[in-house]
Amino acid sequence: MEQDILAESEIQKKKKKGCFFWGLIGCGGLILVVVISVGAMVFFVRSKFVKYSSNEPIQIEQVSFSSNEEKNIKEKIGELKSISQKGGEFVLTDRDLNLLIASNHQFKNRAYVDFKNDKINIKFSLPFMNRYINGDLSGKLNMKDGLLKLEIDRCNVMGFKTPSKELRDKIASSLVEGLENNPEFRKIERRIEHIYLKNQKLHIKFKPVQGT
Repeated sequence: MEQDILAESEIQKKKKKGCFFWGLIGCGGLILVVVISVGAMVFFVRSKFVKYSSNEPIQIEQVSFSSNEEKNIKEKIGELKSISQKGGEFVLTDRDLNLLIASNHQFKNRAYVDFKNDKINIKFSLPFMNRYINGDLSGKLNMKDGLLKLEIDRCNVMGFKTPSKELRDKIASSLVEGLENNPEFRKIERRIEHIYLKNQKLHIKFKPVQGT
């Protein structure tokens, strides 16, 4: 009887070890599948867009600003925050926007804008998997579901005048994601009612404060 109990105990131990062993094998297999899948996705994305990219960035025009203009930038940002809180309209020229870009380390040397024909034109050089997507575009800014969106009408990337919609969407999101990731901008963005270009100026209309 005692021998039967001992034998049964040994069998249970072996089962547990076996379950543990095969469990590890299963987890390892799952991790391997995930790693391979992620690697394949990265390779797919890179191979899909590699023809649109370059080893080197292009030179982007930059505005230089004096100490007075640097002070004006800070005042503009303060004015923007103030208007966003109380409601009203805030207006920017393309130079104003380029000064803001030049003062932001994430966008500096990555984009240059000008306003023509009530459209925003952007020359860009965006990092992409240790390479760069270089080109220029024109489009419009608008609000959709409470988020700032760039709708591209024309896009030229590495000589390709009609890159895929997927790439155009990626470029558009890359150009605004730096703003989206900024907590201060997110607070302001929630208050924007309408954004549009008129007479070569960017108009940002904020929602009126309730009760006023």
